[in-house]
Amino acid sequence: MKVIVNGEEIVVEGVQTLGELLNRVRENKENLVVKRIVIDHEEQPLSSLEDLKQMEINEEMEIELELSPLRDFLLETIEEVLRYIKRVKPLLGKVADAVVAGTTEGYRSINDLAEGLNAMENVRMNTVRITGINSKELGLKVEEENLVRILTDFVNALQSKDLVKIADLIDGELKDVFEYYEEFFKRVEELLQKEPS
Repeated sequence: MKVIVNGEEIVVEGVQTLGELLNRVRENKENLVVKRIVIDHEEQPLSSLEDLKQMEINEEMEIELELSPLRDFLLETIEEVLRYIKRVKPLLGKVADAVVAGTTEGYRSINDLAEGLNAMENVRMNTVRITGINSKELGLKVEEENLVRILTDFVNALQSKDLVKIADLIDGELKDVFEYYEEFFKRVEELLQKEPS
């Protein structure tokens, strides 16, 4: 079996599953996270990591792993979220107009927006879990309770297919949600950058 970790081929023996291989590779290396897995030249989705760990491996396989220190991985992820916010925030007014007009683009935009909000919230929750930082410590302008209320209203409007309410939220209060996430991630990024590697 050919195992390549961060571009360097290593010898690993006596492992039957990908999970065992990952444990062996990360032995004595705390805080390393899996950033990329390529099995037989095919990139694997990290969202399936738990299932992939159960996969049996054999001598004919080529497994390429990219590992990254947790702090670096978190900083990269935060950068991606901040780029997303910068790109989407100015478009909220146009999305609201497309929703009111009932265009196909409007429906697609609602879906994209809901997925983006869900992804940002997942990154925020994982960041809080990993770092132990909580929003109250950061002294954010938009309070977390307000964020939860807005997102709940948005989800309810989506479920009831209330296009007017959805458009109002997108053009109004969702801007506060984006402000919250932007401020949250910028503050966390500053704190992480101050920590020694």
